[in-house]
Amino acid sequence: MLKSLKLAGYATIAGLTLSLASGPARAECVLNSAQLYDPFTPYKEAGSIIHKDSGFVFPATIAGFRRECEMTTDFSGNNFEIGYLRDYQDHEIEIKIAIVHLVELNAEDHYKIVKPDLLFHYSNPAVIAEGDYFVSGRPDIAAYQGVFDGDKDGVPWHFSVTTLDYGYWDARLIASYPQEIDAPAQEAIMELITAFQWQTPTPEKPAP
Repeated sequence: MLKSLKLAGYATIAGLTLSLASGPARAECVLNSAQLYDPFTPYKEAGSIIHKDSGFVFPATIAGFRRECEMTTDFSGNNFEIGYLRDYQDHEIEIKIAIVHLVELNAEDHYKIVKPDLLFHYSNPAVIAEGDYFVSGRPDIAAYQGVFDGDKDGVPWHFSVTTLDYGYWDARLIASYPQEIDAPAQEAIMELITAFQWQTPTPEKPAP
């Protein structure tokens, strides 16, 4: 039974890897709209988006980052992704955060399956480091991280993926930015992770 459950989990996330670049749910962004579709209430604070199944909150701004979408219109309950951007000089630091449900997969399994698709989006990718990741202040969360260098449109690029196992829910954070801003970008990403680390998704998907 465990083997079949794990295979089911691999099949689920294998499908997710096909859409890393644009978001697993193919969510449609509505930017700067006066009237926005609002399927998630109540908000924890003005402008926040709440993933209704896990309860995870995505503020409009956090740790110097701005959310890419004011609202989205096509969320899947088991597969939800949203992006954040932060400006630094003439560059952008891009973050994609996904909340997914995977069957019998740990953080390392999650990482190993999304890694090939992530590398595919860059030229000359190279692994800088990979292994277990400790989330400061949250010893209850098992996590795994890979850090990479590569080229994007001829520009040296730095990117990483961190996977987290909350139990029923899993999370993935993909960071991407030009290598020349590596030090300030890493500092900004740590600020974002610290700002989010207080959150814990609900133990399981609520009954319909």
